[in-house]
Amino acid sequence: MRAALAALLVLIASALPAIAQTKPDLPATDVAGEWQGQWISPSGYLFTTVLKLQVVPDGVASGTFVWVLKRSPLPEEQRKLGLAATEYISGRFDAAAGTLVVAGARKDDPHDVIFMDRYKLIVSANGRTMGGVSRNLGDWDGQLFLTR
Repeated sequence: MRAALAALLVLIASALPAIAQTKPDLPATDVAGEWQGQWISPSGYLFTTVLKLQVVPDGVASGTFVWVLKRSPLPEEQRKLGLAATEYISGRFDAAAGTLVVAGARKDDPHDVIFMDRYKLIVSANGRTMGGVSRNLGDWDGQLFLTR
């Protein structure tokens, strides 16, 4: 897990100069709003996502991930490519540490596209990117990268 998180942080850090050149910094202590990105797993899954996140002043976070399945390693799931599901999340944002820890609380998933997960994310210093890992059925090897 630490190796995957370290690799993801290097990716985030390498993207910062390009992002900083085109967009102004946002407060890294205010992560509320809309984020776009993708989630990948070592087994070959790829989902795109839109995260709508709310955070109250004491750090309680809630929101929704709208996931779209883009790639699956399983032949029987190829018919689900392009289908979407919503995961409702809750957790905490620690502004001082720049970390967001959330978990799925319920889902709207009529096509059985997703499972609920847990996420540990780090916000970049410029407030424009956030990335980290998800539990991914216990291995903590799902990787999530978001931008706004």
